[in-house]
Amino acid sequence: MNPTFLVFLSLCILGLAVRTAYEVAKAAGHLDPKNKLVFIVVFIGMISMLVSWVFMCPNDPWLVNIPQIIPWLGAILIISGLSISIIGMIQLKGVENIDHLVTSGIFSKLRHPMYTGFFLWISGWVLYFGAGASLIVALIAMVNILYWRSLEEKKLLQDYGSEYINYRKTSWF
Repeated sequence: MNPTFLVFLSLCILGLAVRTAYEVAKAAGHLDPKNKLVFIVVFIGMISMLVSWVFMCPNDPWLVNIPQIIPWLGAILIISGLSISIIGMIQLKGVENIDHLVTSGIFSKLRHPMYTGFFLWISGWVLYFGAGASLIVALIAMVNILYWRSLEEKKLLQDYGSEYINYRKTSWF
């Protein structure tokens, strides 16, 4: 197996594990999400995961010969995912410790634009390169994202109650 792929695979899995451990500990009340050191560790984990994805897919050992239109679709998903995520982060003015329910702008349609964007982005890289092994990692990442989302949904429901229930009725994902 390609050692470059294995290095980036390891960094990607490590980043996913750090973020998931953070989300679990945060939900259980075992850590302070406002702690700067915690934020730095999680931020480094997320950057590690995202950067490793960029290099993991082209070094995938199971590249699949795909029709020419598929990489174009992948490129569209990559650009769309990045755009949605960036718009969401700009609108939130951050990525953590937001102290109010955001329901306008992109959030009027998508409850979790960063997660949606990440889904599109990782799917796009897999399609762009026809990366078979990375597809398995993408599925693992998507399960993690859905788990993070479920924890966030519980917290938002707890914090905002009926306001959040009503908001969920008018937005997707």
